Amino acid sequence: MLDYNSDHYCPAYEKVISSDLCYDSLCCLTGMFKISSTKELSEIKDIEKARKVCKACPYSDLNGGMDEWDGNLD
Repeated sequence: MLDYNSDHYCPAYEKVISSDLCYDSLCCLTGMFKISSTKELSEIKDIEKARKVCKACPYSDLNGGMDEWDGNLD
């Protein structure tokens, strides 16, 4: 299980980032916020590639896998 509150490696930044930066960047790269609202994204040369990488990253699933859960606790 992923720990959404800890620092972790980000394939878009190609380095370890904080959970806050991860969330902010995710929001920008998925179109919820403007790219310019997270200054660290200016470090990334290819934003379109970063969008694809971010979308494929398990940390971008903010449902924590709950969308695959069938509701059974057994």
